[in-house]
Amino acid sequence: MATAFVFPGQGSQFPGMGKELYEKYGEVREIYSKASKIAGFDVAEMSFEADKKTLSQTQYTQPCIYVNSYAVLTIIANKVSYESVAGHSLGEYSALAAAGVFSFEDGLVAVSERGKLMSQAKEGSMLAPLGAKLEDVIDVVSRLKKDGIIEVANYNAPGQFIISGEISVLQKAGEMLKERGARKVIPLAVSGAFHSPLMKDAAREMEKVIRSIEFSAPRVAFYANVTGKRVNDVEEIKKNLVLQLTNPVRWIDTIDNMIKDGTKKFIEVGPGKVLCGLIKRINSEVEASEWSQAIEI
Repeated sequence: MATAFVFPGQGSQFPGMGKELYEKYGEVREIYSKASKIAGFDVAEMSFEADKKTLSQTQYTQPCIYVNSYAVLTIIANKVSYESVAGHSLGEYSALAAAGVFSFEDGLVAVSERGKLMSQAKEGSMLAPLGAKLEDVIDVVSRLKKDGIIEVANYNAPGQFIISGEISVLQKAGEMLKERGARKVIPLAVSGAFHSPLMKDAAREMEKVIRSIEFSAPRVAFYANVTGKRVNDVEEIKKNLVLQLTNPVRWIDTIDNMIKDGTKKFIEVGPGKVLCGLIKRINSEVEASEWSQAIEI
């Protein structure tokens, strides 16, 4: 059975994530020790002891999720083989490390910088119109572009889309989508309009970081957020990582393409089970499970 490892992004964090693995495995403790030197703060203490509000600050969240995902990968990869990888937004960096495209250390350097840049992006915000139809989301966004910056930021699953942009325009979008049948419109607790043109300054800085890192061709099939398609070319992977900050996460396309290419089983590697839920909504025929269900800790 062709198996894919998928890696979660920001929003999957929770206090105490990774503590059980840390206490049981020496190699995991080594990962966290190394990570703290690179990230510039105690990643273990932040992950295990910080309250939810502190851990949810982007500059901490992103390195902590990346390190947790890599720690889980280190344990599970010895017990479960995988033929392909993908990651949701931030999770794309974990996926690339799992594919051998760059080292754990270089990935953490990039993720730490990404977290800082995104935490400094104070312009705009994001909202989730729960239960809205895709055609309504696209139509409303299209109609409101004359009023300012607004984009569909995440195509997560049927009925679950995220919109990003200027706050005044987002408010109008929320009202219009409620009128069109959205069950609820939830503003997201984020520092900026991620995956929209308002992230162009962060993307410009991120390009410098990515250019400073050594990349190799993927050892397993890797699927990119920006296109939803498999990408082998190193230069294209680099370009997509920069574009990722200003372009939508095409998670539905990503999963659909992985299934078309033969993936039958998805294992979520990292904190939480958000991606399992999304995958089951995209295609109920495939198997999707948390990593802890795949192995004995």
